[in-house]
Amino acid sequence: MKSITAIIASVFMGTAAWAQSNQSILDAYLKVKNDLVQSNNKQVAADVTVLQQAVKSTPAFGEKAALEQAIGKMAGTTAIDKQRAAFSEVSAIIWKTVKAGKGISQPVYYQYCPMKKSYWLSTDAAIKNPYYGSQMLTCGKTVETLK
Repeated sequence: MKSITAIIASVFMGTAAWAQSNQSILDAYLKVKNDLVQSNNKQVAADVTVLQQAVKSTPAFGEKAALEQAIGKMAGTTAIDKQRAAFSEVSAIIWKTVKAGKGISQPVYYQYCPMKKSYWLSTDAAIKNPYYGSQMLTCGKTVETLK
């Protein structure tokens, strides 16, 4: 009986840790997204480091290596256009992770920029395009919502 209890406790603790990590990754991602909306490449660079740490401290998951590599591309540049290009890949992977995981405490909107043919995540239904910033702030649409 003790072994079943230990297994259940282990699964529950793993699920709780995963949920907390999933929320941490999303929170760090949203800071980077907002920095890109503001076209603040220096703050993007700083917040990408926080995102890297959130992913690194997360228990293993299927897309972890790919996400670390994609985030590494963002971390490797301070040019806003290159940060935005790498952000597209990061967004696609984080969407898969958030969609498959648990522990997100608010609705998440998967939004699309037709000009860049790229997606991003937001917890705000209003469109604030990270690929163009103030140039085309409201360009895009919500294509899916997780509640």
